[in-house]
Amino acid sequence: MDTRPEGLTKQEIRDDFVPKVGFLSREFHDLEKERLWPKVWQIACREEELQKVGDFVVYDIADDSIVLVRSAPGELKAFHNVCQHRGRILMDQKHGRTKFMFCKYHGWRWGLDGTLQKVQDQSDWEGCPNFDNQDLRLKEVLVDTWGGFVFINMDADAAPLLEFLDPIPSFLDFLKFDTWRYRWYKTVILPCNWKTVLEGFNEAYHIAATHPQLL
Repeated sequence: MDTRPEGLTKQEIRDDFVPKVGFLSREFHDLEKERLWPKVWQIACREEELQKVGDFVVYDIADDSIVLVRSAPGELKAFHNVCQHRGRILMDQKHGRTKFMFCKYHGWRWGLDGTLQKVQDQSDWEGCPNFDNQDLRLKEVLVDTWGGFVFINMDADAAPLLEFLDPIPSFLDFLKFDTWRYRWYKTVILPCNWKTVLEGFNEAYHIAATHPQLL
């Protein structure tokens, strides 16, 4: 795919030129769903949201839904938020506290550690000697923390979180993010590509015109 502006040669484009295709192309968006979000560490919540055993938060990204839970004191787990029987979403609420994860379709139930606890009329499923409850555990994803943030990664072969973040912690650890507490959440759905929003929050060039009061 040629991403150069029409009429410009390669020699006339600066090294920091960013082509528009990544912001407008449906094909590019679909490739991100396939090759980016399932393979990159991403912030799902704050540790303070998962203080007590049973506290959970649901994190949605593209077509995937992940449930993070305080499964035991000192232990966090993250699973694909989907029933292993017929694929229904398990946790409809975005956050709360629970003793187990329950499918409202057929009544199957999983413990906070992802183990299968109950199958409705389980005798109907007998006769599969090479398939047991262990095979029906919730599908786990990687979870780790830094600076009070809880990260998830759906790629079991991903590099460790601190390796992925390097060298950011060496610059920011002095801020002690783990001691910070959020005051409120605000979620906004905008009719644009996610990179447009992210760039707006990351750059200061627009402050003079858009937020002059900050000056």
